[in-house]
Amino acid sequence: MKRRLEGLLQHALNRAKEGGALKLDGLPPLFFEVPRDAAFGDLASTVALGLARSERKAPQAIAKVIIDHIEDPDGLLAGIEIAGPGYLNFRFSPRFWQECLAETERPDYGRPALGGGRRVLVEFVSANPTGPLHVGHGRGAVLGDVVARLLSAAGYAVEREYYVNDTGKQIATLARSAYARLLQACGEDVALPEDGYPGEYLRDLMLEHRDALLKEVAAALGRPVPDPAAQVALLREAGEVALDISGERAAEWLLAQIKDDMDRLAVRVDHFVSERALHAEGVVKSSLEALEQRGKVFDADGARWFRSTDYGDDKDRVLQRSGGELTYFAADIGYHIAKLQRGFDQLINIWGADHHGHIKRVAAAIEALGGDPSKLHVLIVQIVRLTRGGEQVRMGKRSGEFVTLREVVDEVGPDATRFFFLMRKSDSQLEFDLDLAAKQSSENPVFYVQYAHARICTLFKKAADEGLVTADAASAHLDKLGEPEEQDVVKLLAQFPDVVEDATRELEPHRIVFHLIELAGAFHRFYNRHRIMGVEPALGQARLYLAGAVRRVLRNGLDLLGVRAPEAM
Repeated sequence: MKRRLEGLLQHALNRAKEGGALKLDGLPPLFFEVPRDAAFGDLASTVALGLARSERKAPQAIAKVIIDHIEDPDGLLAGIEIAGPGYLNFRFSPRFWQECLAETERPDYGRPALGGGRRVLVEFVSANPTGPLHVGHGRGAVLGDVVARLLSAAGYAVEREYYVNDTGKQIATLARSAYARLLQACGEDVALPEDGYPGEYLRDLMLEHRDALLKEVAAALGRPVPDPAAQVALLREAGEVALDISGERAAEWLLAQIKDDMDRLAVRVDHFVSERALHAEGVVKSSLEALEQRGKVFDADGARWFRSTDYGDDKDRVLQRSGGELTYFAADIGYHIAKLQRGFDQLINIWGADHHGHIKRVAAAIEALGGDPSKLHVLIVQIVRLTRGGEQVRMGKRSGEFVTLREVVDEVGPDATRFFFLMRKSDSQLEFDLDLAAKQSSENPVFYVQYAHARICTLFKKAADEGLVTADAASAHLDKLGEPEEQDVVKLLAQFPDVVEDATRELEPHRIVFHLIELAGAFHRFYNRHRIMGVEPALGQARLYLAGAVRRVLRNGLDLLGVRAPEAM
């Protein structure tokens, strides 16, 4: 819709300029929006208001000039009105709607050609391998996965990445916690470290792998695996060796669980990049040396600092603490420079709300090292509030601190989990109603959309049994679709490519979610009020074609969201 109208409007403005009716020294963007009230037309534009200052004319006068210069040889418009202070309200002709309906047959319908093969790296989740994924991680995982799906569908060359923070303080804490849990698994009454990870998941992990860990520790000491009565003594004797082995294996097994959780949610990742490997390969060191060579590093209070205030940050940032330990930020600099060196045109990061302040300093480091900070785009994911029976759910069964992603997926399924995570803009807090997500009724939005698709599949089977033949757009008598409920469906189908394009440009998948809910609702209303079988053949064929178009668009939209389009429910 928007592309077709944009072409007509651009042509009219060019004609007005050539004829001297408008100067058009600077043309504002041609924004369009669907009016909330159908009485104001099918699409509205504020272009006349945007030109008022530069043209030094009243918006209504500019709107009149634009209308006078519009040429519509294909008969796409049924009317244009000037409303309010200078809005242009456009109404499309029945021919236009029929052409839009026919376009739904294209395999790429709703796939905007935006990318041109440009390379994009989407980094998401990147949770520390110190525990199971919680629902906040899950929201980021689904968002990252769907952003990657949208960009891929739009023609970008997309790669998906998970940055594994497998070194530093949190891994040391994991090692001490895992070692304590291993001692407990061998019968020792020992307390967890004060700052340790308290969840039962570590107890379960150490119990499950106790024999393998004991075998590895014994081998490191050149000993046979001891009898149960001597296991604790072996671990105590091994000391740091047992501690290191416990930490390394716990991190490996927890990362494997994280990968399994994402598989359950149909989230794909192409690369897992190790922070430890970045240090070992000298990536972090070389980036910091480059900063130093550019005069962007200074020493103060026994620590090393980056002059991030030179690039608009509110304060300078520590790269290396007084004890010699490199900060997380220092490693992040190396990681992002390595991303750019791999030839990506755009870096998209999905970060939690607690990382908001990190954006400016990473962009500053990129700029300080000669990179283009505009290539970095960060989406912030706000917290998820789980509710059941109207009450907030805070504690998980095994984590000891939070509800795990696995618990949610096991309870409501991957489709509902993905759909509900996408029902708000990422930087808005999300309330996830577990009771609603588990319902098999029209109250549940994902069920409502999936049921519309399944209902149409059943309809087509019934139509085939009754001999109602499916036709293509050229022979489906689409001019018969004049009822208000039919037109509501047609208009939503026509809006789908614009919705997907806007969702892709803005990286806002929730736009597609709400469009699918609206389309499913329009179809259910149409289907409940109008017969398809048992009417005169031409009308029945047209309505069956309309139902088929809805099925295609629902399937395309759900596929972009990574949600199934079932044929029966």
